[in-house]
Amino acid sequence: MIVPGSNYWNMGLGLDKGDVEKDTEGIDTMKTLGRNMARLIEKITGCP
Repeated sequence: MIVPGSNYWNMGLGLDKGDVEKDTEGIDTMKTLGRNMARLIEKITGCP
C-alpha cells in the first residue's frame, strides 16, 4: 500500500468556529498533501 505524505501532521487546529480557516500552516499542509495525492494518482494510473 502506498500512503502519500505531506510536510507535517495532516490536520488543522482550532478551538472556536472559524479558527481552522485561519490556520495557515494547516491549510498549506493540506495543499501539499493534495498535490502529493494527485501526483501519486497520476503515477499509478499513467494519466496526467
